[in-house]
Amino acid sequence: MTTADAPMLPVPVVDRDTQPFWSGCDEQRLFVQRCSGCHRWIWQPMPICPTCHAVDPVWTEVSGDGVVASWTVIRPPVLAGHAGRTPFVILLIQLDEGVRLLGYLVDDAGEWSTTDGTAENISMGARAALRWHRQDGRWLPSWTLPPRL
Repeated sequence: MTTADAPMLPVPVVDRDTQPFWSGCDEQRLFVQRCSGCHRWIWQPMPICPTCHAVDPVWTEVSGDGVVASWTVIRPPVLAGHAGRTPFVILLIQLDEGVRLLGYLVDDAGEWSTTDGTAENISMGARAALRWHRQDGRWLPSWTLPPRL
């Protein structure tokens, strides 16, 4: 099998509502919508606030740091693009701003971690720091956990 024939990992579908998010990711900056009316943070991106129905939420840069709200370990069988990369951890991070985002558990340099999370001693509420993981030409927000003492 040539590199061109190798299975690829899933890639995000960029649309009108998500374009500013992905443009920020291209610059390794994390943006989340915030309502200009009620100031509620909004995720998933959408053209109106689901709370007060104000139009055109404002894209606002966030730190990306937060806490582990949940996680799961991905094991075989998996998508063909993940073959040989399991097990790995998907984290649900509650950002300090209150929004929850999904991403990979990565090392401090943003490299994919083949782990079941045991060595990292993942726990609910553990602090997580934003890192950027490069996958198939796109930067993805991902997280690392500080070493536990």
